[in-house]
Amino acid sequence: MERGYKIATRLGNKKDMCMFLALHMENSPMCVSPSDKFNKTGIVVCESDKIHKVVAMSCSRENLHAVQHVMLKVPCSLNNCTVYLSRKPCSTCTTFLIQGSVSSVYYWPMSPELKGEDSAVEEDLKQVDQMFLRSHISSSVFLPIADSVFKISSRIKIYKCTECSSHYAEAVPKDLEKNSSLLNMQGHVRICAEQMKNALCCLDCLLHCPHGEFEKKEKIDVEKMHTHALQLCYLLAARSDDPDRGVGCILYSQNGYFFGAGYNGYPIGAIFANLPCAGRNIKKESGTAKGPVLIHAEANALLFRSRKKIEENDVLYCTKPPCSECQNYIQFVGIKKIVSVQESLQSSSNQQDSTDSLKSNFEYYQWKPQYAECSGKITKYS
Repeated sequence: MERGYKIATRLGNKKDMCMFLALHMENSPMCVSPSDKFNKTGIVVCESDKIHKVVAMSCSRENLHAVQHVMLKVPCSLNNCTVYLSRKPCSTCTTFLIQGSVSSVYYWPMSPELKGEDSAVEEDLKQVDQMFLRSHISSSVFLPIADSVFKISSRIKIYKCTECSSHYAEAVPKDLEKNSSLLNMQGHVRICAEQMKNALCCLDCLLHCPHGEFEKKEKIDVEKMHTHALQLCYLLAARSDDPDRGVGCILYSQNGYFFGAGYNGYPIGAIFANLPCAGRNIKKESGTAKGPVLIHAEANALLFRSRKKIEENDVLYCTKPPCSECQNYIQFVGIKKIVSVQESLQSSSNQQDSTDSLKSNFEYYQWKPQYAECSGKITKYS
């Protein structure tokens, strides 16, 4: 083991991250109830492969359920994919999932997608269970069991200003006992409530403060979308195995869904500590720095995107301004718009050069978190 090695605290389970992403997609500015008969829902679709690559993230829209929106919009097969939903799907969505040949479905144990009279909801859920049982798809409730999130939030530079309030931590449904009965979880209400509250507290902790402003002004709904996307990037950054800093990146299609996601870290299959771990600020012998072997979040998002063809209005979001090398990759694939978070008030000359390059070569929007202007009032998670 190298001298200077330190354990990288990260969100240890990709399934935890995917469920957090699905829950936060339900709070997207784009998310609305398909109709009065249904609750709005968030969705994340992943390939069931070694890296659990994110294929798409989306949510319900007017007249379209989350499952329907993804399966009708995403131009690739969802065969063998794993689906994460913020609610148990209705019978119509279940038929779409079966026709799409997904391998498994995980959902959060709150009120199901269909709403209305208890008897009608119960009947629909029975049909859902029956269809899943007769298909090849496995389905179950999933609750993240995240740990060390306070250390994670510090490493990925998450802040919370004095205007922020706990959003998710108080979202354990009051009708949990009824939901448990509908979801066939009788006898597990207390344990479910404890795990749900813990998971929601973790999600609160991992979300960056949404308060700030953009250097270039856009419409309010567009800025809300930008801020929400950057928060998703911070959730992805929690999976980084970079020992010093986590960075997250996502790609957004103007068709209304996210088609790529990545975070910085070591190559696939690398065993941590078998590769250099020293940061740029630690003086080491030549050849021991981690920089050359780490893959940046932007590169991973581009390499593992589900749609290879980039369209003119696609957007790249990142928790920090892309470096000059990543800018070359982004420009090469044809992305013209980038939205990122301001690095710091006192930028180095390299950071300033990188920002100047971004403004010259891209339609670049930089978000200034509120803490950058009123640092004395900030509470940083620790």
